Amino acid sequence: ICVPVLLIGIILLSVHLFTLKNVKTYLEIPLTRLDDDYTAIIDKQNTYLGHPDLVLTDDSKLLTFYPSGHGKGAIIGKYSTDLGESWQDIKNTPASWEKSQETPCVYNLRKTDGTSILVLTSGSPYWSDINLMPDGFNCSVSYDNGESWTEFDNWYGQKWAEDKNKSEGTDKYAAYDAIVAMSSLTQLKDEDGNYIDKWLGTFHRGASEYGMDGGEAFVNYATYLTFDEDNKPVWSEPVRLLDGHRELEEKYGMCEIEIIRNVDNDCLILIARANNRVSNSVICYSDNEGKTWTSPKELPNCLTGDRHKAEYDPVSGKVIISFRQYLSNGKKFKKSALSPDLYLTEGWVAWIGAFDDLMRFASDNVKDYTYGDKVVILGKNYNKADCGYSGVVILEDGTVITDSYGYFSPTARYPYIMQAKFKIADV
Repeated sequence: ICVPVLLIGIILLSVHLFTLKNVKTYLEIPLTRLDDDYTAIIDKQNTYLGHPDLVLTDDSKLLTFYPSGHGKGAIIGKYSTDLGESWQDIKNTPASWEKSQETPCVYNLRKTDGTSILVLTSGSPYWSDINLMPDGFNCSVSYDNGESWTEFDNWYGQKWAEDKNKSEGTDKYAAYDAIVAMSSLTQLKDEDGNYIDKWLGTFHRGASEYGMDGGEAFVNYATYLTFDEDNKPVWSEPVRLLDGHRELEEKYGMCEIEIIRNVDNDCLILIARANNRVSNSVICYSDNEGKTWTSPKELPNCLTGDRHKAEYDPVSGKVIISFRQYLSNGKKFKKSALSPDLYLTEGWVAWIGAFDDLMRFASDNVKDYTYGDKVVILGKNYNKADCGYSGVVILEDGTVITDSYGYFSPTARYPYIMQAKFKIADV
């Protein structure tokens, strides 16, 4: 009796494996792999390293920061004075960074008076083995191109909630459950189109029952950053970013939002991870500086994945979007008893295209549009989809410098930090 059953099982498995398709089959544009000559290891240790961000300072240093753990752990920093040709350790970092509880995000903010301030943020969400309760987010700043940093200053955490409830005689306030804070930080403009010293920051909450809006999963928030007369950061109390589209926000599990300003028409384009895996990634846009957004729409397969980071290349006029590729088993892919969690990925990739492509994806009733130029595999990942969070810098000459974490070799025991440096002409 066992022999026919075994034979049927072998036949079904063979048919299943034979009919599986690869990533290239599903992409609407060509897929290529970046040559290894354009990549280099920044940090590789006998432990887990993950989720980096990257920034270029005004004195032409590259700074990258990442946690010594999966999304949490002491923040490690490296710097490069030769645009990524070599990297050194950043020492004497703030003691409070040792207890970072989320992925660090770093930005170089250029104020209207010509000065710059580096801002590093890290969320303090509910994690069962670290935080018993959410604790808002932390912020550290540097006024000297990263030579020194302030200790973490906590915003909208437990102390804020306690003080707020005490002063108002209520119990309605709770700490915010901030995940990937700030996934994006975008300088805003006034009604005349001039930049102002105000930045739109975004983060999201997960499915925890704790914190503000407890019980609601994947609520995205906006908090506005300004600076006081002493140049210290001031974050506004968070408000819902996509409140007018709550049904779709919840349905898709929108999170890890990236916002890029369209240089062609000055609108803000928003791209989100769709964590519920029932759809592709999602896009919408705002023509009023983020006050309201168009209805979220699904992106094509070539832009589907997690933690998008977008930058504009002024030399080619193209947009480069780095992300973790994740083609899920939603409506695009069939589940089976043999492969209930089927997804397809090459790992860390970059989409290259135009603002026009992104606007068409986000618009209604647009037909016959192009899907971009190409998807480039920056780092083939060899351990499922644990990779791809990245920082992206584009130099004035069009050189793209980006780094990410992942298992970028078949023998890697732990993920490590790797850099990709190239020009669009190279791919």
